[in-house]
Amino acid sequence: MPERKKSRVYLLPFMLFLLLSLLFVAAGFYLINDERQSRISKATSLASQLKNSLELFSAERRQAMISLMQTWPAFSPNEIDWFNVQAVSLMNIQHGYTSLSVTDRSGKIRWMTIPEGQGAEATGFAKPERKESPLRLPSLHLSDDFQSMLVRSQTSGHYFLVYARAISTQEPELGYLVATFDVSEILDAMVGELVGPQFNFMIRDIDAHLLEAGDFADDGSIVETGNIAFLGRNWSLQIQSRPARFDAGWLLGAAGVLMSLLVSWIFHKQLKGAVRLSVSQKRYQIASEAGLDALMIYQPASGGFVLLEANTVSYELFPSLKNRQLPHTLHYLMAFLGHPELTTAAKEVSDSGVPYETYVKVDTDATAAGWLKIQMVKAGETLALTMRDVSERFRAQIDLKKSEERYRRLLDNMQRHFVYTRTPDHRFVFVSAGLSVITGLSADEFCEQSASLTYRVPDNIHAVTDAIAKGVKPEPYLVHYQGKDGEIFVIEFTDTPVCDDNGKLIAVEGIARDVTKEQALQEEVVFQASHDQLTGLVNRYAFDNELHVLLESVKRGEQTGVMCFIDMDRFKLVNDSCGHPAGDRLLKEVAGIFARHLTENELLARIGGDEFCIIFSNQTLKAVTAKLDEIIRAVSEYRFIYEDRLFYVGASIGVISIDQNSGSAAELIQAADNACYQAKYQGRNRYVVHQPDGCGSGLNKESSVLHALQRAIQHGLFELHSQSIVPMHKAEQALEHYEILLRLPDGNGGLISPALFIPLAERHGLMNQVDGWVVDRTLSVLEAHPAHLERLGKVAINLSGLTLGDPSRLAGIVDRVMRSTVPAHKICFEITETAAVTNINAARHFIETLRSKGCLFALDDFGAGMSSFTYLKNLEVDFVKIDGSFVKNMARDSIDHETVKAISAIAQSMGKKTIAEFVTDQATCDALRELNVDYGQGFALGKPLPLMNRLHTRDNVNLLRA
Repeated sequence: MPERKKSRVYLLPFMLFLLLSLLFVAAGFYLINDERQSRISKATSLASQLKNSLELFSAERRQAMISLMQTWPAFSPNEIDWFNVQAVSLMNIQHGYTSLSVTDRSGKIRWMTIPEGQGAEATGFAKPERKESPLRLPSLHLSDDFQSMLVRSQTSGHYFLVYARAISTQEPELGYLVATFDVSEILDAMVGELVGPQFNFMIRDIDAHLLEAGDFADDGSIVETGNIAFLGRNWSLQIQSRPARFDAGWLLGAAGVLMSLLVSWIFHKQLKGAVRLSVSQKRYQIASEAGLDALMIYQPASGGFVLLEANTVSYELFPSLKNRQLPHTLHYLMAFLGHPELTTAAKEVSDSGVPYETYVKVDTDATAAGWLKIQMVKAGETLALTMRDVSERFRAQIDLKKSEERYRRLLDNMQRHFVYTRTPDHRFVFVSAGLSVITGLSADEFCEQSASLTYRVPDNIHAVTDAIAKGVKPEPYLVHYQGKDGEIFVIEFTDTPVCDDNGKLIAVEGIARDVTKEQALQEEVVFQASHDQLTGLVNRYAFDNELHVLLESVKRGEQTGVMCFIDMDRFKLVNDSCGHPAGDRLLKEVAGIFARHLTENELLARIGGDEFCIIFSNQTLKAVTAKLDEIIRAVSEYRFIYEDRLFYVGASIGVISIDQNSGSAAELIQAADNACYQAKYQGRNRYVVHQPDGCGSGLNKESSVLHALQRAIQHGLFELHSQSIVPMHKAEQALEHYEILLRLPDGNGGLISPALFIPLAERHGLMNQVDGWVVDRTLSVLEAHPAHLERLGKVAINLSGLTLGDPSRLAGIVDRVMRSTVPAHKICFEITETAAVTNINAARHFIETLRSKGCLFALDDFGAGMSSFTYLKNLEVDFVKIDGSFVKNMARDSIDHETVKAISAIAQSMGKKTIAEFVTDQATCDALRELNVDYGQGFALGKPLPLMNRLHTRDNVNLLRA
């Protein structure tokens, strides 16, 4: 049964059951609600009557007592007798009194009147010994208002209401009129007249239950009436009409649900039978209409067969069947198809009952079918004829044959591709001709020798074969083969498992392609992506990956390591003076020096412009530092020659151990970088091992140094020091020469080395601001000490290359010099060789402008690049400062001695005086005198000291004694 009809068989009866049940339940709830409203209405009406009765009873007794007090005789000789007569008369007229009494203010009963037939004990008070004996009542207040009290009898348990008031407030001696009422009897009498046994009720006075009957049902039908005024008391009434024993609403609802269930079940049975009958009738019709075959039922008639029924496919296959004017006989149809002989076959089927089947070709245009499959069977007294259009299959067979021929030609002409077939144990049994083009091997040779020709298989080959064994198509994979001449070919296979109906693997087929060129290109791309194009070393990206891998291994305790951060010394000089081609060649040659001292297991990488990193895996710090000593020695001995210029370079190295306590890769590199800065601070061309306990000033880190530098520029926190420049041949006792040195406080009482903050200031473009502060501060200090100014020969102030190219800074310095009281000829500005060479035109303009005002100039670090001789004659400088790298070893190194000699001779021939830096001992002093160098500067001649110390003391030490 179709799911839609099946769901209808169950859904409709269920919906009918719900509808009828809801109807009966709604009717039941209506009856229940109506009955409750009726009970509420009855209880409300009765409560109103009872309230009115009680309030009327109370009002009448109150008014009677007031009338009695208003008619009280003022001058009666025996007012007790009068009261007794009036009280008896009143109690005869109005029922309900238990007693009427007259008391004094203290509560003593002067006289009590009791209705006939009622003893004194019924009043709730003890019987007096004689008529005049007072009975005690609670104390009463003198007031025009009645006082009401509720008292419960200890003997009968009845509640008594005491109602009293002063007879006259003007004559308190008359006493009080007191009436008592038996509340229980009054309520029994009054409620009994109005309330029947079909009601539950309760009358309360505050917390006292005066009268109650029945148990209340909490169904929302309780009626409550409050504020019933009864003789000065405030009573409340709750009343409820008792529900019937059997609720008609619930009975109706329950009976209705049962009836709905019965009706729905009967309806379900009838609907189910009807659906089954309908499905059975339509099943065959649907099957015939949904089939792919044309189905026609013929009935024997007059020796032939006449069409009785036909499905939709029949009318689509033969549109002429819709034409009722044509004869719809089997003979006509077969003649129409061009095969009248099939009529005879139909008669044989009808007579023998043996089915008949055949394929016929149709040449008529009356049907779109080119080929038909015809089946005839006997169906009772009729003949069932089915026809199927098999034109596509016959055309497919023809196309398949053509396709096979075309496929063969295609396979044979494929370039860099071939088709293959392998057995379940992965032996090649067929390869197309494209293989021969790729490898030069014939198909048979490859099939026979494929195993021996295999050079390398993928790492996941077992996963590939397992997937194929399960009938799952694996991802493409690469296999390397070796050809006849030893050449390696890379073939990409795309396997498709072929399985039988039981899922068993019977073959593996697929298409393979030659990806040898692509693999070579990909390897080249991968190499370029992970290596520096200039030096061929690992680049920053690949180095970071290797460092991360090493860190993970170290964290697992599998290995240890040491990392080195290398920054080239004096590389900028080469790059700026000779251009980037020279810098590139220098980097390649230095990389070669590093590589010659490393093994294949040690990773060397270029991570920046002139920055390198080395990772030593599983080596001790002692072994690594021994190799670094060799590397530094090799770099120190190396001389870079470009064209006619000679340069000395060095390598400052920061070293850090990698262990399980090491931080991230970025933290390691930063720590090694800081150690590298320490190496530069200590004199360059050396290594410093990072101390994990944080030894050394935190300001040595670049970020901290930069922060301190910016703070000093903003607040003028620099300190000025000075170092003497001493004549080498005669002492000028009256004049002092010194160079201004800049120092940066670290905020903790120490100083940051200029080797750290000067390069940082140049890198961040702050050096022109620093130069401006130094010039202004130096002149201001000298102006404040005129006595020192008189014995000053010259003061040397360094200027950076950034200042040389800044026209506004030049104008500021000129203005400051012109406003100063310091003579211009005592001011000597020092510019470095690198700064001058980098921007020769700006340097020449700067020098000419200040020389015209009388200032002197010195060319600092002269000879470091051996390029200065070309520019020296074009720069109007007064002094040439020979680079200290030649001076410090000249007494022991003949090459350095000859270099200093050449520089001194050339400078003197141009009329310029020479100053030698880094004079560290007496031997150097003697050598400089022999070469006629004019001035010397270094620790042997005077150590740096604060400028203020120099201003307050005079250096009389004769440092030139032979």
